[in-house]
Amino acid sequence: MLSSILGGLFAMCLALLSPEYIQGLFVLKEGVSAVRYASTVGMIWGLFIGAAVGGFSAALSVLLNLIRLRIQISKTEAKK
Repeated sequence: MLSSILGGLFAMCLALLSPEYIQGLFVLKEGVSAVRYASTVGMIWGLFIGAAVGGFSAALSVLLNLIRLRIQISKTEAKK
């Protein structure tokens, strides 16, 4: 959720500084605020990026635990 909030704030700040850039990226209907649209898109991408980072961290943790377990098993077998 934090990545969603940060993504939305970053996109909102970018739209405040350069609304032409946001309007060039997306085809906006008339009456749609570029700042509001950018913050929404930023929040969605923030969720995707946060989920990807969380998944990568979990996979890396599992991999490191498997390596540690294999080393412990090897040490135990070497002592026998």
